[in-house]
Amino acid sequence: MFFRVVAPLSFKFILYLYFHTDIKMPYPLIGSMKMIPGKMIKFRELLNQPFTLLDQVRYRLIFIAFCTFFSIFFVNVFVPFNINSWSQDSGWDQLVRLSGFGIILGLILVISQFGIRHITGIKHYKIGTFILWLFGEFLCMTVSFLFYQSSWDLSISQFMDEIPYSFKYTLLGILIPYSLSLLVISQIINQTKISQLKIEAEQAVLELGLMNFPDEKGIIRFSIAAEQLLYLESADNYVILFYRSGNKPTKQILRNSMKNIEGLFANSPLKRCHRSYMVNLHQIEFVDYEKTKCRVKLSGIENLIPVSRKFYPEIKPYVS
Repeated sequence: MFFRVVAPLSFKFILYLYFHTDIKMPYPLIGSMKMIPGKMIKFRELLNQPFTLLDQVRYRLIFIAFCTFFSIFFVNVFVPFNINSWSQDSGWDQLVRLSGFGIILGLILVISQFGIRHITGIKHYKIGTFILWLFGEFLCMTVSFLFYQSSWDLSISQFMDEIPYSFKYTLLGILIPYSLSLLVISQIINQTKISQLKIEAEQAVLELGLMNFPDEKGIIRFSIAAEQLLYLESADNYVILFYRSGNKPTKQILRNSMKNIEGLFANSPLKRCHRSYMVNLHQIEFVDYEKTKCRVKLSGIENLIPVSRKFYPEIKPYVS
């Protein structure tokens, strides 16, 4: 069962390296050495491609935390390689011993990703650098696990006899947490990029066009340029639109619900910030944070518009 899990995860990691670089690796066809037509580059150029997953501190912390806790969970629940029988212990003693492998893994990653990277000044990996770095971490884990399992009492002859087995078990053991953690981080990065593109698209939409506001029956009752609209306020079965007319704020009453208006303008600069308010993000001058409260100041409006906790996550990307 262990190998059934390791193999597909390792394959997914290799696929990640393939699809998350700007180049295309040679792909041997079955029964021949023909390559898929297209750009073919040398292996050296592949190794010089950037590997950005662990550039940011937050992603390194996710990587370390995921590998550590997953390893602790995995060795205690699935006990690969009959690791529970390597020592004569049971119960809490065995739980502590097995968890020690995950803790050692985490400590090595902390030293590697923060200590050594800081000393060497490496802020950005290339694929070749990352592979070498990963191999260095792997060797440190191999030796550390061997000494840990032997209670730090090991002769040279015993070390030479046991190191191949430690090498094999460590390699197979770290494939799962490494692969999974990098896949998770890649998904987080992709979602962040998608969200940012969505925000940029929403900020650009309707900048030069008119925003058409229908009533509850779907009949358009009021149209206004997006840059003139300030905010909306809910009043029972009505929505009050506040907009700039000349230099003065003016209002227009519309029979409709805030929920319907919110759905109609989901991809516009008009965002819900409170149960009773929607604001034009382009009109925000500043944000006022007071203890647990958050309010926004709109251009030409004296009163601050409240931002509730429920809707703050929707507004945060645009004001932070």
